[in-house]
Amino acid sequence: MKNVKKYILVAVVIIAGLMGWVVLSKNGDTKVQTPSPSPIASSTQNTTDKNAPTLGDEKAPVTIVEYGHFKCPFCNRFFRETEPQIAEKYIKTGKVKFVWKDFPYEGGDAVAASETAYCAQDQGKFWEYHDLLFTYIWDNYYSKNLNVEDESIFTNVKLKELAGQLGLDSTKFDSCVDSGKYSKLVQDNYNEGITLGAKSTPTFFINGQKVVGAQPFSVFSQIIDSQLK
Repeated sequence: MKNVKKYILVAVVIIAGLMGWVVLSKNGDTKVQTPSPSPIASSTQNTTDKNAPTLGDEKAPVTIVEYGHFKCPFCNRFFRETEPQIAEKYIKTGKVKFVWKDFPYEGGDAVAASETAYCAQDQGKFWEYHDLLFTYIWDNYYSKNLNVEDESIFTNVKLKELAGQLGLDSTKFDSCVDSGKYSKLVQDNYNEGITLGAKSTPTFFINGQKVVGAQPFSVFSQIIDSQLK
């Protein structure tokens, strides 16, 4: 409950001060923006980078960092519609490194899901668990037009059950979840996103250029290609 209150308090302050900032498109997504650089404490940055799950070549010329969370409908849309195209054209060909960082600004079970995903990473299955969480909430809720952002879907029982589907060591996984091992990392990721100017999910940084919302593949492709020239 303490962690949930921290996320909610920060989110309320941000929303109250920045109500006029977001310009929504007809799909509920926001526009591409180029941010002003913001400093981040080096110790926090090193911790979040060290633990950040990545896809692709570490030496790829373009890095995409996504700040998202597993209950976010627009993150889900990106996962289903755009990420596979980016993976096929750019990640698999060594042109893009893709990085995930948590931004569970809504608190609640979004925080729990973020923390639990790192327990899966301990057993080498972050991305499998990442995909399973997004697929589960799409198949059971969002595909049926059920908005459950304010409901507790990712309970500890459900998160552990989903881990079982991947064949994870349940004793190690459950111990990791119950201990709150990754609560600080998720909080650090969230704070880092705030410092960089993230205010909603998903927010991406493509070699530092900010893109907000589940933009179509063409938007990402245009920016990526410009960075590859």
